[in-house]
Amino acid sequence: MINSPAIESPAVKPQATKQPNGRPPAKASGISFGIKLIDSYIANEFWQPLLFGVGIVTGVWFGADQLRQIFNLIMRSGVPLNLALMIIGLHLPEIIVLTIPIGVLLGTLLVFNRMSGDSEIIALRTCGVSFYRIMVAPLLFGLVTSVASFAINESLVPIANRTSKKLEFVAMYHMSLPTGSANFTYMERNKDLTLNRVFYIGQYKDNTIYNAIILDFTQNKMVQIISAARGAWNHGDWLLEKGRSYMLSGDSDITRIVQFDKLRIPGITNAQSLLDKQEIAPKDMNMVELWQYMDLLRQSNSLGNDLLVRFHQKFSQPLACLIVALAGAPLGLLARRSRSNIGLIYCAGVVFMYYVLVSTSGAMGESGRLDPIVAAWLPNIVIGSLGLVILHFKAR
Repeated sequence: MINSPAIESPAVKPQATKQPNGRPPAKASGISFGIKLIDSYIANEFWQPLLFGVGIVTGVWFGADQLRQIFNLIMRSGVPLNLALMIIGLHLPEIIVLTIPIGVLLGTLLVFNRMSGDSEIIALRTCGVSFYRIMVAPLLFGLVTSVASFAINESLVPIANRTSKKLEFVAMYHMSLPTGSANFTYMERNKDLTLNRVFYIGQYKDNTIYNAIILDFTQNKMVQIISAARGAWNHGDWLLEKGRSYMLSGDSDITRIVQFDKLRIPGITNAQSLLDKQEIAPKDMNMVELWQYMDLLRQSNSLGNDLLVRFHQKFSQPLACLIVALAGAPLGLLARRSRSNIGLIYCAGVVFMYYVLVSTSGAMGESGRLDPIVAAWLPNIVIGSLGLVILHFKAR
């Protein structure tokens, strides 16, 4: 039987389909799609632990501190329950800003602890994905929460705190919060920080000052003390009425007493501007208001370190979300599978270290033992350095 040779069919080359514009179709980039999928997968894992952490810590914080205030308002001042709850609820944005970094740390630590326990990190590393690339998702998550924390702290917290004070005053004293300010003190200094003048205003209301006392140290070897029952802001000066002027020599002897009906005090523009802003406490100001307040104090060489620390903390504390995300992810990989609670222990240790550093560095910055900028950023520097060191060893 003769076997006929096999006839091979000619190979048909597939023709590339063309798009309507005549160009060949673009090749699908599997790598870029995979990268986006990794980020989306890891990022979606964060939200539930974040909300859980923020909710638990806020609840504990709220229950430990705010419930006592609720009972005081109801029992001692007779405030209705709904009004007391409204007053306490206005403190919630401030508490949430403090607890968001804890939730971010708990979220990143638990997510990476679970991924490590399920060998997902090993699978990604086997596929050629570096640990630095895996860290993109938690860092983006930390950046988003930092922006959210900054927005809440600058927009909601100042308004909520001011409203809470007004409602609390109304609830306790059954009258609206008085306008103006009281017990205002302002020190005017030279560039060498020596005192020029000291201003004290007992009360300021409706552009009128009451019980004014001014100490003037600019006289040669003499101290002038001016006291007046009232006065007013008039064309850049203070116009005092019904007061006395005392001149004291170097040995504290009174050399002259002058009684006046009207006396004009020039050069107090900064003092008047600060007096107008005195209705709002610095801790209840947003960043722009605090900067303007500090600028007025800086012009008279009276700016203290406490305000400088507070101003820089308005940046450093929201950015703590990004820093703890950097530290929490590699810390989550240190937990062993046999001890699932070790992640919570790490989280508690980092939180304790962070807030101890915030308290100690803040106190040292306010006292002048540490530069205010360094004092505000030191907790982030320490926690961020810890995260970078662990990240370097885990990425090897």
